[in-house]
Amino acid sequence: MGLRPTREKVSLIPRYAFLFGLLLSASSLRAEVVSENLDLFGYAKIWATGYEQMEETEGLYQHPSRDGAATWTTGFSINMARAGFKWRLLDEMFELGSLLRLEKNPGILDLYVGFRPLEGLELVVGQIKIPGPYENLLRPTELDFILRSRISEDTADFSLARTTYASSLFYGVHSYLRDLGLAVKWQQALGWGVLKTFLMVGNGLGANLYIGGETKREYILTNPGQLFSGARVELADLGQVLTIGAHFNYNWHDNMVFNSGRVVYDLHRLSWSSDARIQIPGTGLRLTGLYSTGKIEDDYDNDDRTDLAYRGFELKAVWNAGKMLARFMGSSFFARHEIELGLRFEREESEWNENGQTLCTDIWTLGVNYHYRNFLKLQLNAILRDTDDPSLPNLDDNALIACIQVSF
Repeated sequence: MGLRPTREKVSLIPRYAFLFGLLLSASSLRAEVVSENLDLFGYAKIWATGYEQMEETEGLYQHPSRDGAATWTTGFSINMARAGFKWRLLDEMFELGSLLRLEKNPGILDLYVGFRPLEGLELVVGQIKIPGPYENLLRPTELDFILRSRISEDTADFSLARTTYASSLFYGVHSYLRDLGLAVKWQQALGWGVLKTFLMVGNGLGANLYIGGETKREYILTNPGQLFSGARVELADLGQVLTIGAHFNYNWHDNMVFNSGRVVYDLHRLSWSSDARIQIPGTGLRLTGLYSTGKIEDDYDNDDRTDLAYRGFELKAVWNAGKMLARFMGSSFFARHEIELGLRFEREESEWNENGQTLCTDIWTLGVNYHYRNFLKLQLNAILRDTDDPSLPNLDDNALIACIQVSF
C-alpha cells in the first residue's frame, strides 16, 4: 500500500482562531513587531492544480449509467494558512510561542515555553517539531519545492503513531511533524562551524494526541511510563559551504489503553536519517542529499513480523539564477526579484509485513520559484511520479501545480 499520509481531524478552537484572524486582518504583509518583545507572523499558500493524474480511479463506473470515472483533476485549494506569535520576556530569557493551523479544521501546531539559562542553551516544554530529517525542521516558507520530500514526512508520521492497518485506531493519523514533550536545544560555535544538538522526549503520538488517565481522559489512558525519545545532531556552515546532520528516534510503548478503556495496543517505532547540504560559493547553487529509514514493529496482527519497513532518499539541486544575473548584469532588480530553478529526485521503498513484495515510488520534481522581497513567493512544480506496486504496477500520478505564498 502507498505511504502517502492522510489528514487527521483535530479539535476545533474557533475562539483562538477568531482572535488571530482579527490580528492578521489588521497587519500588513510584513513581520509585525507589536512591541520590542512581541512578534506576530503568518503565511498562506494557495494552490492551483492545472493537471494531476489519478490512474487508480480507472475501472470505476457510475451506477447505473456505467459512465467511466475521470482519471485526472484540476482545481484550486487553500493548501495552508498559519498564524502565530513569539513573546520574549526578561531580557529574552523566556519565550512563549504559538503557531495555529487555520485551514480546514483549525488546531494548535506549536505551543511552547522556552527557557534560556545560558547562551546557546534552550530548554523547551510544549508541542513542537520532533527531531528528524533536516527538511522537517524548516518552515514551509523556506522549502525549495511546494512539497516536502515524501520520505521526510513519512519518517515523522511513522516515528510517531501513524500506522498502516485500516483497522487500527492510529490509521490515518498525521503528526504534522510535531509532538508534545520536553526538549533541550544547544548550539556552540567551533570556529570552523557550528555544532547544533536537539534532544527530546514526548508522548510519541503526534500533534494534538495526548496521554492522560482518569483525572483527564485523553486519547491514551495508560502507558507503563514509556515515552518517545529523539535526537538530532548537526554540524552547520563548515567552511561556509557544508552542513551535515543526522537523527535517531525511538518510540516504545507497551500495552497502552485507548480512551475507550477496552482496546490495548503496542507502539514500537524506530527511525534514523542522515543528510548533507552544500552551497557552492559564488554560483548560487545548492546541492542536497538525504537518506532516511525506519520500522514499525507494533506487531498489530501478532505474527512476529515487522509491520512496515521503509527507506528512501532525496537528491536535489537548486540554482539561484537571480544572484548570478545580478552579478553579470549589474542590476539591482534581482536584489528584489529572485528567480530559482530546481530539480529533485526521490525514491521511497516499503515492505509490508515482510511479505517479500516491495512498493517503490520514484518522483521527479522540476521547479521554478520567484521571490519578491520576503513576503511573496510564486512556485511552479511539474511532478512526475512512477509507482511500482505489485498489485497495481506502473502507476503514474503526474501533476502540474502552481502555488502563491504570502507571508508577513
